[in-house]
Amino acid sequence: MGNEERIKTYIERFDDVLKGGIPHGHVVLICGAPGTYKSSITLNLLANNCTNDRRKGLYITLEEPKESLFITAEGLGMPEWDDENLLIADLGMMRLQHEADDESGWIDYIENYIQRRVEDGTEIIVLDSLSALYSLDDIENPRKELFRFFGAMRRLGVTIILISEVKNDKGSYGEYCEDFLSDGIIYLNHYDISDTESQLRIKCVKMRHVHHSKNFFSLMVEDGKFQIARVISQRSGSF
Repeated sequence: MGNEERIKTYIERFDDVLKGGIPHGHVVLICGAPGTYKSSITLNLLANNCTNDRRKGLYITLEEPKESLFITAEGLGMPEWDDENLLIADLGMMRLQHEADDESGWIDYIENYIQRRVEDGTEIIVLDSLSALYSLDDIENPRKELFRFFGAMRRLGVTIILISEVKNDKGSYGEYCEDFLSDGIIYLNHYDISDTESQLRIKCVKMRHVHHSKNFFSLMVEDGKFQIARVISQRSGSF
């Protein structure tokens, strides 16, 4: 298990927490409340894997226009990528414009699209987001359908990252059974450190085949790079 190929998150020191990164072939949830950089850190992961490691990536957006993602990438100083190796697909717009007569459900449509991209050599795929998918598709039995979808994604043998909006106020990391079906969960939240200040934090809730810390870390963006730092205990003032 220790020799598994890893996909770097390109969050400084967080890849050390993951013993090198996300094991290739995992289906991973990146979840948290709105405004916690979920889209940004996954786009940064794809951009750096494309430019530094020559891995072909795909970012499927169901809610945020791809032009907005380009602005985000530029604003955060992400590396410029080759469009042939990193494709940003506005799948909702594509289907509305070109396949209005397709009667298949959204999950089937996305699954088929991903299958075609994998056949073209894509190694890392981000779906943004599960929450948007649920709002688009009338799923009669969500748990059964998600079990089938996760299984189909895992059989592709590539790394799949699924973004999900959750508040975690009930101790759950998925709206249905996503947290149990996934191979890994990376959770982000805003932590109030005073009446006027909050801090963005990240932790790996689980990652199969990786012996990792489950502590929260502060997440920062500096000089175009994401990085983490240990959270200082408010009670002891120590790490």
